[in-house]
Formats: sequence, C-alpha cells, structure tokens
Amino acid sequence: MSILEDEPVLDPSLLARLQPIRLLCLDVDGVLSDGHLYFAGGEGDARFSQRFAVRDGVGIKLLMQSGRSVAILSEGNILSGRVRAESLAIRHAYFGLRDKVTRFQALLAELGLTSEQAAFVGDEVADLPLLQLVGFAATVPDAVSEVRRAVHYVTQRPGGAGAVREICDLIRRFGDT
Repeated sequence: MSILEDEPVLDPSLLARLQPIRLLCLDVDGVLSDGHLYFAGGEGDARFSQRFAVRDGVGIKLLMQSGRSVAILSEGNILSGRVRAESLAIRHAYFGLRDKVTRFQALLAELGLTSEQAAFVGDEVADLPLLQLVGFAATVPDAVSEVRRAVHYVTQRPGGAGAVREICDLIRRFGDT
C-alpha cells in the first residue's frame, strides 16, 4: 500500500502499460455491475435488472472529461445495462456481442488507436481473448481464476462496487495526457 490507504503501489512495468491508454473498455456483468441479476415483476411482466455503483459512473465521467474514450463490450443485453450506458453518455456501448474481439478491433479502427492504447476490464473466461489483446488488462477480485492469472491488474474493489472507479482513477493519474 502507498501512503494513501486505498491507493495501491504499482510496479513500474504496470505504470508503463497505463501511460498510453486512450480507451477503456468494460464488461458489464461482474465488472460495471455486481454480477447479480435481480428479478422484478410478476406474471407477464418479468424483468431482470442490475445494480451499479454511482462512484463508478463518476469515474467514467471523469475519465471521459480527461479526453479518453470509454466503451462497453458486453455479451449480455439487459435493459438496465443499456440505460446505464445511456445515462453516462457512453457513445460506444455494444450489447449482445458474441465476438467482443471483432467489435473491439472495429472500434480501434474507428478511433484510430492501437491495442496498446486500450484497456479492458473483464471477469469471465469469455473475456480472455480480449484481455490478451489490450495494453492494460484488469479484472475484479472475484473473477474466475483463469482470468485473474491472465491480467496485469486485479482491482481491490469488487465489480459493481468501485472496481471501475479504481481503474478510471489509475488511468487518469498515471496515463499520459
């Protein structure tokens, strides 16, 4: 730990990975949300929803204000996730993806970026191909073990409870502007 209790001490190689980041890509379930689906409604009006952290949203807004882009790349397609992306004005929000890598590569081309300028936070086995492509790969503490072993950084905070804010703050603090 550093002098600030909640601030991790980062290895110089990790700092070097953070410096060029211009795009933060996020999974939703288990990263931007807490990974649980909440069921509401009765017969004929059944809906699922997700729980999101306000502080994560503030971190996303601050990161975008710093001139960086944020994208959502999610296999899931739940209304609450789409509404959350819209409420945060995330321009690049893609849901119901079967192939995150293809969408990611198209996004890089659209933004004129390289994979080394991108970060991705994922937590499931399906996220591994994209985690292996980006310059900075991160996950949450309760991600599956294969993912935790494959990333550059595991957040201190859990998904849906500050993990995204933690990553946003690291990019803002240690990335080049």
